[in-house]
Amino acid sequence: MSDGTTLATDVYLPSDGRPVPALLLRTPYDKRDVESQAYAHPAWYVAHGFAIVSQDVRGRWRSEGEFEPFANEGRDGAETIAWIARQPWCDGAVGTFGFSYPGATQMLAASESSELKAMAPAMTGSSYCEGWTYRNGVLKLAFILTWVAGLGKDQAVRAGDLQAVSDFEALLEDPERLFSSLPVREAFPAHLLPYVPYFQDWLSHREYDDFWRRHSPMERYDEMRVPALHIAGWYDLFLEATLDNYTALASRGRAQQMLVVGPWFHMPWSQRVGELDFGEAARNDVDELQRRFFERWLSGIDNGIDREAPVRLFVLGINRWVHHESWPPRCIEPRTFYLQSDGRAASLNGTGRLVSSPPDTASAADGFPANPRSPVASLGGRGGDVPAVTPAGPVDQRSEELRNDVLVFTSDPLDEALTMIGYPEARVFVASSAPSADFVARLVDVYPDGRAINLCDGIERVVSANGVSGTVIELVLRLSPIANCFETGHCVRLEIAGSDFPTHERNPHCGMDPVDATSLDLQIASHFVFHDADHPSQISLPVDRTCQPAEEQTA
Repeated sequence: MSDGTTLATDVYLPSDGRPVPALLLRTPYDKRDVESQAYAHPAWYVAHGFAIVSQDVRGRWRSEGEFEPFANEGRDGAETIAWIARQPWCDGAVGTFGFSYPGATQMLAASESSELKAMAPAMTGSSYCEGWTYRNGVLKLAFILTWVAGLGKDQAVRAGDLQAVSDFEALLEDPERLFSSLPVREAFPAHLLPYVPYFQDWLSHREYDDFWRRHSPMERYDEMRVPALHIAGWYDLFLEATLDNYTALASRGRAQQMLVVGPWFHMPWSQRVGELDFGEAARNDVDELQRRFFERWLSGIDNGIDREAPVRLFVLGINRWVHHESWPPRCIEPRTFYLQSDGRAASLNGTGRLVSSPPDTASAADGFPANPRSPVASLGGRGGDVPAVTPAGPVDQRSEELRNDVLVFTSDPLDEALTMIGYPEARVFVASSAPSADFVARLVDVYPDGRAINLCDGIERVVSANGVSGTVIELVLRLSPIANCFETGHCVRLEIAGSDFPTHERNPHCGMDPVDATSLDLQIASHFVFHDADHPSQISLPVDRTCQPAEEQTA
């Protein structure tokens, strides 16, 4: 690099020595692994006419320098791209690929490189505050703690500190204990913090401020001017950020943008996700798609990919791909269901219903406790994947729906299929006895056999210096986006709870910063949801009524 730092780099080349386009993957996870859980080995890409360059980012594994997440990826990536373009084995065309953090290395390098020709950022962030570390101001606890522990372990290995390696491994081997440790700010013992110094900084910057803006891709969209293939998964923890990257760059119109959203979680990408098998169409075909994409934009081969519909979505339920011209599709109409009960919607045993008509009379509000000492568990979803504690993907929700601190509202069985594509929105009128309260909404597809499969969710934190007791607040929760067909005979279900642990941090309900709360600070709160004529709580689904999607195709 220009400052004298050497970055360890592996190069895979065709055996005939001819110059070819090059694909760069920059990773903090050891270049020798080359993202083996998502992509084909470099030998496959080499056999299809590309050079592959895999690099340890600054301060990781065999590369020199100090690792500060995101800080050096723009400059180092741009300088590496320039170096590749000058090599005799490269014909001057350079692209990038990779998912998660290697998606960040691409986005940031794209804002600084004049020689990058195309990129394929997958399952990555638009900001490293919202959508990465926090969600609507709520810490993404399970992901952040496991990710930081993994990074710290690698750094301890690099330093030859066997005791620290063992201590990080102990944390990772007992994630339930790690997630439950209080206060969160002290989740890592003092002697481990030198290996993860950024952890305390992230906890101290809950709001999107200049600390985050300096390395945020969304602040640099105007400098990104190359064709891009954005890859996402409906159950991936960076879904919304990946979609934001696509829509922002596509709206600028400077280069063609493509979007693929499969049924996958973060890794691996396969037809089996969580408790469901989405069939042959859901198999990982990303390598073949990337081959076509880079052939068009690096080799100039007219393979027609640039004339295909740019948005490719896997629709759950019917388990097939549909192609659209935009995200979200422009032919969406809202379908609204209203919450109804006699004040006893708690649990599957309750009286909660979703109905098509708004309430026209008074009705009793539904109250439920929120106990941070016994939080509602995360079952499936988009929080990462720690199978024993917080499994990702579609998972039957009935074990948690039996709890009396979960409100359950269910529609009648549908007499015709209902397909939705986009962002469901829950508009609920709430109150709480606590000065700070979390409300979680989860949309569920209920099968005729009773299985309750989670689709998407949202979380919002209500904070008031004077408390919110007795004050009814209209809360709008935009749930994570989804494409799903509720088939005939299925029911639509909305769950409302006061926690989603350990995907998200617990709210102590005492008004203090949750990361500083100890076990003694945790307070039980009473939450309320209103659904009368003056407070028509509802869930609005983005229904695809008029679209005529392309015939079934692979991604």
